[in-house]
Amino acid sequence: MHSASGAGLMAPRRKRRRRRAPIALVVVVSILAGMAGGSTLAYRAVKSQANLLEAQLVGHLELGQKEMEAGKTSLRLANANLDGKQIDKAKAHFTTAKVEFSTASQIADNSDLLRRLENLPVVGPMARSQHAALDGVSQMGVQLALAGQDLADLDGQIIKPPASGQAGRTLLTVINDVQGKLGAVTTELNSALKAANQVDVSVLPAAQRSTFLQARGSIVQVIGAIAQFQNLVPTLTEALGGNGVRTYLVEQLNPAELRPGGGFIGTYSVLRADHGALSLVASGDASDLSTPRPALGQRGYVAPPGAIRELTGNYSWIFTDSNFFPDFASNAQAGESFAEPHLGIHIDGVIAIDYNSVARMLQLTGPIAVPGYGITLTSDNFVSLIIQYDLAAYTDTRANAIHKAILAAVAGPLLQKIATLQPGYWATLLHAFNDLAASRDLQTYFNNASVEKTVDQYGWSGNEKVIPARDYIMEVESNLGATKANYFITRQYTVELTRNGGTLHHQVTVDITDNMPYSYRPNEYYHAYIRLYVSDKATAAGDNLVATRYSNPAPPAGTRVLDGWMQIHGYGHDRMVVFQWDTPWQATGRGEEQLYWQKQPGTSSDKVTIIWHDGNGHTYTVNGDLAQDRVITLGPTSVTIVVGQVGSAQLPSLSLG
Repeated sequence: MHSASGAGLMAPRRKRRRRRAPIALVVVVSILAGMAGGSTLAYRAVKSQANLLEAQLVGHLELGQKEMEAGKTSLRLANANLDGKQIDKAKAHFTTAKVEFSTASQIADNSDLLRRLENLPVVGPMARSQHAALDGVSQMGVQLALAGQDLADLDGQIIKPPASGQAGRTLLTVINDVQGKLGAVTTELNSALKAANQVDVSVLPAAQRSTFLQARGSIVQVIGAIAQFQNLVPTLTEALGGNGVRTYLVEQLNPAELRPGGGFIGTYSVLRADHGALSLVASGDASDLSTPRPALGQRGYVAPPGAIRELTGNYSWIFTDSNFFPDFASNAQAGESFAEPHLGIHIDGVIAIDYNSVARMLQLTGPIAVPGYGITLTSDNFVSLIIQYDLAAYTDTRANAIHKAILAAVAGPLLQKIATLQPGYWATLLHAFNDLAASRDLQTYFNNASVEKTVDQYGWSGNEKVIPARDYIMEVESNLGATKANYFITRQYTVELTRNGGTLHHQVTVDITDNMPYSYRPNEYYHAYIRLYVSDKATAAGDNLVATRYSNPAPPAGTRVLDGWMQIHGYGHDRMVVFQWDTPWQATGRGEEQLYWQKQPGTSSDKVTIIWHDGNGHTYTVNGDLAQDRVITLGPTSVTIVVGQVGSAQLPSLSLG
């Protein structure tokens, strides 16, 4: 949530009080202007009373604001440190803030001076407007303090340790607790907003108007964030087994052997969600779900995609090669179809994680020991260790055993630790998932259409981001040589875009270098099937790849594909792959065109150079990377590259900012 404290609730800074007096002094000036013939004694008496009233009102408003900020700070500390003592402090601060805001309003309402002034013909309207403004600001502060008290109570329930592990509390029970109690908070925030909307901003001191408007706007944002969370609850309930047991296949990918879905599926786990409780049902080598491999004409044979068929001949397509597509939904559906017969259970969705995801999760769970091998896995050593033993397995059977032991050891305990994290860590966990979804180290698919639609909206699905009115590219590489070359691959993209009247010419050069050491020869080569997906409006398309022998699945709707084979040796050999095509120039009213570039899962932060020839003799260049999706904007005088879709799922913050 964003801050809803009402920071600066008409409370001026003490050192500038005379310049920013909210009510009394302004009214006094008006009175003096209308007191024709008034005596000096009357002037002094009114001024003295007005100064006293001003000091009282300012003091209470300032203290109310100070206590509100202190309450917010205590809630933030409570969340960050899972500290229940800070909850008590927050509640005390919010209680004091409520009293101070209420007192300011009561003093104004009971002031004989203000009452007399409001009945005077000359200054009455101004006095009444100022009085109403103070009451509105005070009421806004009171309602925000009440919301803070309720959130502190709810926060205290969330951050307390579970009674007895997973049996004590689950993510779903806490979500339901939050959902049930946010109604009162929403009512209080709506009351605060109503009070704020009744304030005549024009009567506020000029220096305070922007602060008040910002505070009022933050209330709107908080109410919107709560509404967004409440809309998300049915999806979370379904995904977490609140409507019945749900079973998910977890694919553990090896990006050192790159595939379109992120990497070779080396191991798997089966995760069960039952009314919010998560448990590990099974885990093992992915080859267990791939054997026996039927031949053409045998029962269970599935014709493989053309590129895979070139290498497997008359043997069936299998689970370990199921993530062949550029979109995760297609990969997940293929994986389910292969895995279900072997597992003998119905699968409700698929989650794909790679080594980077595991390392990020280890940051939250802490180290995990590998029994019998004297190895302790941490977020810092996991990727290097798993790759080290994976590479050594070429020639050392013991290394292969250690590699499998590491994967087996991390799968179950890691998921169990994630499942039993204290609720106070869930916001951090969700933030990590958002980052991993943005870099496509985490991908999810749910058979339930409503859940799948929601996760796609939040950027977790890994599906294509093709928009008909926008240009599009996605380069996808498949390491089908059964080597671990991708751990050593570096990749540099140069995208040269040239406008020729109503046509935009694209040239994409991919400079690929295989730095796998000579010592791994003959298994150091990179044998890759490469595809480039572009807008289906593309014409005059071509590339310098070796053509495929068999046809592959049709590209996703809205795209066409350029594809072929490439192979290079390691120890520094490189190859430049070049794609060219044209699309219609589709500029907006501002003379700009955008190109959405979708990142392949399993790749790292590849370097990118964009060169833009505007067709009028000007060239613009920008450098970046492909750590996640990017949006390239071609403008009349510039070219930019910015972040594309990011993971945006969130639980509501309970600290008012």
